[in-house]
Amino acid sequence: MRTAALTVIVGLLLDVASAFGAGYAELKAAAVTRCQAIDPAEHQTGLFFNPEGYRSYYVRSQCFQQVAAQFRDEALCAEVRRRLSPLSSSWGYSQAQCRELVAQGAATDQRALQEMRRMYMTGAVTLRDFRVERNGNGRDFDVIPSFAGAYAHGYRLTFEIVRADPGAAPIVFHSSGYYVDANSNLRVFVRQEDVRRRFPEFVLDHPYTVRATLLLDVGNGGPAGYWSDPFIERVFPIRERSHAVTREVRF
Repeated sequence: MRTAALTVIVGLLLDVASAFGAGYAELKAAAVTRCQAIDPAEHQTGLFFNPEGYRSYYVRSQCFQQVAAQFRDEALCAEVRRRLSPLSSSWGYSQAQCRELVAQGAATDQRALQEMRRMYMTGAVTLRDFRVERNGNGRDFDVIPSFAGAYAHGYRLTFEIVRADPGAAPIVFHSSGYYVDANSNLRVFVRQEDVRRRFPEFVLDHPYTVRATLLLDVGNGGPAGYWSDPFIERVFPIRERSHAVTREVRF
């Protein structure tokens, strides 16, 4: 296998990032749909064993407030109506309380993501190198990356053929998540038929420019609070958590 000089680049990989955030919009849309299906007049009241402020409320408003807080979306607070009751306090489900919960959740998320960013910046796992070998079956390929760095974590590793035409999209022939540290000994199996399916012009024993990118997977929060792509990009942008190596390889 012939190799050219090693080139280290930092890429945005917006397509990979959107894959990480996949699910936020769908989950939020499904939750909003459930809330919209609730009769606006349906309510609970006289709940004297509930905490102060939560003893009377509209069920639909309760639903929207929970979704707004979970997805950190203040715009949904406009759907929250406080149910006034002379005997049961009801400030707990109101637009003001909804906005407060969203703000508290967003602040918690920002601290969590900033701490992840701090840990990554002090010891990021990066790609040292990679090579492509013919698999033992004589037909398929093994891609063997090596790493450096101390921040063991989940990462997405992507390999793509960069085409000569600068306007042509690269051919991604492998992209998957791995838990990676400096001592990880990965041997990524790639089927020749998968490469050919994505890149019909592919021929054996031909040099190609291949780019490998390692992107820190920050996740999207979780049920306690989901993170949107714009939030993640604002706090910990892709350019700061991706590392790439480009070299010429012969398959």
